[in-house]
Amino acid sequence: MESTEFSNLNIEFIFLGHKPDAAEVVRTALADRRLLGFVSGAVERELATEVLAEVATVTEARDAVLYRVDAKGKLREGSRVTRLVHELKNSTGADYVLVNGEEIDGPTPDEEVLGDYPSSMELVHGPKLKSPEVVLASGIAENVLTFWDSGTGLMAMPAEPIDITMIARSNRPVLSVTRTGATISALVLGRPSGLGSLGRSTGYYVDLSRTTIIDPDAGSQGAALLEQLDASLLGWDDADIGNLSAFITDAAALERAKELVSQPATLEGLREFVALLGFDDSSINYLMEQPLPANVRVVLTGGAVDTIKAVLGEFEREATGIAKLAFRYNWKPKALIGSSFAVLASGAAAHALLSKSKTFAWVPAGARRLLMAAWYADGAFYLAKGIFASLRGSKAK
Repeated sequence: MESTEFSNLNIEFIFLGHKPDAAEVVRTALADRRLLGFVSGAVERELATEVLAEVATVTEARDAVLYRVDAKGKLREGSRVTRLVHELKNSTGADYVLVNGEEIDGPTPDEEVLGDYPSSMELVHGPKLKSPEVVLASGIAENVLTFWDSGTGLMAMPAEPIDITMIARSNRPVLSVTRTGATISALVLGRPSGLGSLGRSTGYYVDLSRTTIIDPDAGSQGAALLEQLDASLLGWDDADIGNLSAFITDAAALERAKELVSQPATLEGLREFVALLGFDDSSINYLMEQPLPANVRVVLTGGAVDTIKAVLGEFEREATGIAKLAFRYNWKPKALIGSSFAVLASGAAAHALLSKSKTFAWVPAGARRLLMAAWYADGAFYLAKGIFASLRGSKAK
């Protein structure tokens, strides 16, 4: 065959129950027919085992003709999809075979038949990432958030997925790495470009168990088409590659990132990609069963009240300087009294500045009075709280 035009389709093999050798069974059946493409690692669902094959076809037709590769690596036309898939269903013993998501012999099985997918592990990381925002991003559902400082920024591992689009613009870019079974995906979310924008994003995906069906001889038609198919399945087009410049400013690093996303995905490629975008590539290790550091903190959320408490607790923990005064409710009496005098004194200074400075003349008088009333009320409340607490402590003695 002289033509190198091609398309591709997904063939998903589903075996009810636990089948550890499912991926190898599928790969062997496809290799026996000299098909060209890739087989992903088996996904163990609650009640079934799934294996996805991505194969090259001559056309994009519904009942497309599949490419075959002969012993010398030359491309040949094989069987049509419908006929071959029935053969594959019988030879592999699969209970269901889906072609581009549709079962060939009847209704597509639902979750009641197949069960839940395996749980995922997620790690969120960023040089400017803040723990209160991670708590907010987890929503009000129950979650367990594990935090630690890596020395290159905050890292967090939630027990349940979080919504990183809730991370503030000023604290991006932020990295989310997710592992499900043998697949790892990295998503980097940048700063929004305007109102209503979620921000630019880029990412990298690798299946650690993905294999070729067969490996045609180097330099052959089959090898060339397999390389084109892999590039097509990666999903990177010119616009996606150009988007990398929004995250990488160094010219050499940008060119290297472009090379990486144009090559077959690997674990080492993922590590390098993450590093080129300015993140700590050791973050990947924690999804590869490396123990967490000893200095982790665990924050529990669940329900609106507990989540708000957790958020305020994290804000208090990260507050520095004068910002700490906003979280002094549980301070000891002497600290409350001293801080309240500081608040009242700074309030008097602010009052004088607002009254006499032309710089703040544009602030309405009503707004100034309201601000100062709140300022003095804060100082007076905590002063009284400190005094009463001190007196109660003296009586107790």
